[in-house]
Amino acid sequence: MKLRRMDCIKISFVFLFLMLLAPSLAFGYSIGTKTDFYTEAGFSEENKGQVTATLISSPDNLHFYIETSFWDSKDENAKKEIKDSLGALSKEFNEVIYPQLTSVFGNEALRGADRDERLTIVFHNLKQGVNGYIRNIDAYEKRINPFSNQRKLIYISTDLILGEYLKETIAHEFVHLITLNKKDLEYGVAEDKWLNEARAEYAVTLLGYNQGGGYIDKRITSFIEKPYTSLMFWDNSNYDYGVVNSFIHYLVDHYGVDILIDSLNSSKKGIESINEALLKNSFKDSFSDIFTNWTIAVYVNDCSLGEKYCFKDKNFQGKTIIPFSNFLPLSGESTLYAGQVLSNYSAHWQRYVGGRGELKVSFSNPSGVVSKLPYIIKNISGENDVRFIDISGQEVELIISNFGKDVSSVTFIPIAINENTNINNDESYFYSITTHIASKEIQENGNSVDIELPFEIDKPLNQMNREELLMVIIRTIIYLLMQGKLVI
Repeated sequence: MKLRRMDCIKISFVFLFLMLLAPSLAFGYSIGTKTDFYTEAGFSEENKGQVTATLISSPDNLHFYIETSFWDSKDENAKKEIKDSLGALSKEFNEVIYPQLTSVFGNEALRGADRDERLTIVFHNLKQGVNGYIRNIDAYEKRINPFSNQRKLIYISTDLILGEYLKETIAHEFVHLITLNKKDLEYGVAEDKWLNEARAEYAVTLLGYNQGGGYIDKRITSFIEKPYTSLMFWDNSNYDYGVVNSFIHYLVDHYGVDILIDSLNSSKKGIESINEALLKNSFKDSFSDIFTNWTIAVYVNDCSLGEKYCFKDKNFQGKTIIPFSNFLPLSGESTLYAGQVLSNYSAHWQRYVGGRGELKVSFSNPSGVVSKLPYIIKNISGENDVRFIDISGQEVELIISNFGKDVSSVTFIPIAINENTNINNDESYFYSITTHIASKEIQENGNSVDIELPFEIDKPLNQMNREELLMVIIRTIIYLLMQGKLVI
């Protein structure tokens, strides 16, 4: 039996319609549908590797799923409040997040493995401190990875549906999807974790969400608590996010957002892609130079000392880290030894106060990874002076004259920078600082006193017992704190 031409056209049209509809039919995109999703067990509150979620709504460009047990536990008023929140999020995503981020960084994959262009967002119960994540394997079909959900997919904590930082977290995770497309899918390269997170962190500022603090204040607080956290070694802690957030804002402050864009579009990854982007944009500084200057900026944060020694972003202005404090005895001859371990691409800030006389400093660098040692001299007037010691070998010595008289403190910033790409970034490197000082005695009215104090004492220091000397030290520290000349 022969088909007429018109019948063939009708059959072809129906076939094409079914083909276009097939993904929706196959994946069940209808409101109320329950779907099982593979999840990251390490992030799940109950270490679950799979959750069942209900499709709540499918506005333009999005599918919103909520873990079924969470959704079913809510009364009608709570469900309405959640739907309203999702409606506001959909509007924000379509009008702000998506157009602005894609105009800067480029697009995520056009379609998921399900052939659907829309983005799926699954809300499920996550551990405290985990706001969201993506799984790169979801971009692939099950024949490549049987644990793939075969979608463009973001996972968000149910705590955020009616809580803080929902739009900030969506923006952060969406940048990860863009990175997945730009690196993994286009070049077959997995971006270094720290840089992947750094771009996503800066997206929140790019969208204007950090105006007035909030999200970024939490990151700055985490950084100030542990500024010595490695930039490269990723443990998924708040301190990791604090460090990358601070560094990436400094980088964009001084070198522009094009460094993030060009490094994202590069076939290279991590530091190598940043260095390539710096050259492309005609900057002479290398990544190591920038990291070194950043370690100084987070301590002094003062543009008058040099344009690279401060932050321009208003959220970081006036914010400085607190150094390790080392107190030299107020009298007599003394030697103080401090040995510490640094992770790669991390720094310590070692501040020395007290004593009076000529300060001799010996710096030991057995691993050789510290090639340049910045140090900051603080004068009695309160002015800072940034200086450097070039370290050609494993040992270097420095003499600081008039310590305690013209110089009130000195802060050394040992920095571990091992540019060998074949090492593990969790390797650590030992260094030590040995200081020696012989405080000068001053004769006043025939009585021997060891130093000039801002208050009167009943007898010379060398005649005091241990308890009396301790009280003098405490009074001196209180005085310096009240004068703003000492930070603990």
